[in-house]
Amino acid sequence: MKRLKELRESNKQLVKFGFIGVLAVLTDLACYWVFLNILPENALPGGFGNEPLAKTLSFLCGLSVTYSLNKRWTWRRKDRSNRRLAKFLLTYGISLVLNVGINSGLLFAMQNDPFRWVPNQYLVAFIGATGFCSAFNFLGQKFWIFNTAPIAFGGEGE
Repeated sequence: MKRLKELRESNKQLVKFGFIGVLAVLTDLACYWVFLNILPENALPGGFGNEPLAKTLSFLCGLSVTYSLNKRWTWRRKDRSNRRLAKFLLTYGISLVLNVGINSGLLFAMQNDPFRWVPNQYLVAFIGATGFCSAFNFLGQKFWIFNTAPIAFGGEGE
């Protein structure tokens, strides 16, 4: 019976995380489009264009949505915890590097043979990077940042 209750709670958390994730992704996507259009093409030195900077800034906009809403609604935490915030920032810092790297890598791949034919390359790259990082972020939040049970390898959740 306890396992069934835990499973139901995990399912609720996943649904809430997914809903908030959609809001965060829409924020990220809207900001990405805005930044791609307002930042100069040569925003970064070395011929990188404006894509990595636009993706970084848009990711940070989505990050603010996901932390505040997931903290209160999905994981039901109302307290302030600098340790939890530090874990969140570390997890999402790694996720940012992965997100920008995957986005840039997919764009690079699609702009060269044999993938030049792929339509909506920016959207495809965005979805690929976002999908991978969503799974990474959910696991990080559930099992490390907002974990309330002791972790098997000796650490403790908050």
